[in-house]
Amino acid sequence: MSAMSMSAIAHEIRPAVADLSMTSASPSADEKTLPGRLSITIDLNAELFLAGLDASLVSDTDDAPQGKDYDALRALAANQLAQKFTNQWLDFEKALTGLADDRPLSFQLDSIQVEDNPAVTLPRSSKIQISAPLAPNEANIRFGWNAALGPLVIRQQSQTEKPENLYTAYVEPGAISAPIKRQGVTAQPVLTIMLDYAKIGFVHIVPKGLDHILFVLGLFFYAARWRPLLGQVTLFTLAHTTTLMLASTGHIVVSPNLVEPLIAASIIYVAFENLRSERLLAGRLVVVFAFGLLHGLGFASVLGDIGLADDQFMISLISFNIGVELGQLAVLVPAFLLFGVAAGNALWYRRLIAIPASYLIGAIGMWMLITRVFSG
Repeated sequence: MSAMSMSAIAHEIRPAVADLSMTSASPSADEKTLPGRLSITIDLNAELFLAGLDASLVSDTDDAPQGKDYDALRALAANQLAQKFTNQWLDFEKALTGLADDRPLSFQLDSIQVEDNPAVTLPRSSKIQISAPLAPNEANIRFGWNAALGPLVIRQQSQTEKPENLYTAYVEPGAISAPIKRQGVTAQPVLTIMLDYAKIGFVHIVPKGLDHILFVLGLFFYAARWRPLLGQVTLFTLAHTTTLMLASTGHIVVSPNLVEPLIAASIIYVAFENLRSERLLAGRLVVVFAFGLLHGLGFASVLGDIGLADDQFMISLISFNIGVELGQLAVLVPAFLLFGVAAGNALWYRRLIAIPASYLIGAIGMWMLITRVFSG
């Protein structure tokens, strides 16, 4: 891999996912009581921690001063990265916050499994298994970590409790979960789940979804007037909602290695169409719908990393999509306020604003396509 392509890799920062399970105290063969145990499997981007990035402040690793360190770690073999993390476990453990009732927990690293040979342009998954002993009388668990490690999705696991009784939450960087009961109902209120997943969807557009922002702006600069814009955005929304639903329910499975370059190609095409034509033709609408299907697969890959609340699957899925739509509006409304009035004078608006903006969008899309194809 060339130095140029390596430095250009865009690594989006996504929330880590922690699956918690707890066992109660039990008698052993020699009639001694064995303590219960809290076990946590965390699916995270280990390179972020090892490079010293602050995931609460940076949405993309290329924007961080430690971006080159991150890329070097990202290029390591799986066993090499696992060893580096193991060597720095004590530093990672200090960033964890665990409470059993009011007692601080001390965690140990049980294992680490690093994804092998993934596409270098995409974040790599590392799964660490950690655990801590629990006293028989300790009823509630709380868990979180340092803000620099970014947001965290916490999901309670149990083979005895019903899914609707289990805790699922999106925890902000540096925050700690609500008390999670070892037994009994600990589920989050439906409104809290809705707000959590809407926030995840919104953040995936603003500020983290540069490719989706560019595509939506490409639609906008084609015609900043509300009627043609509404037609394009409506088709785009219907399309990405369709594939988001199908992919999240397992009816469609497409590798991100294929989807991500095609999303970059969609940005280039929309920018090219902006330069080629001034009229909203039926062919343009068909293309917008087709590329919307691709972007929906991109959104689904985010939900695949985070997971959906088992007991509130459709509510969390719909809430995520609402967050995506609000993110799109957060892009389009300021753009319309800035340029919508100017678009009334079609001649100079197209020459001085729409065409230069489309060239810029197309150039960034081309750069994304090159790095996603040749850096994988």
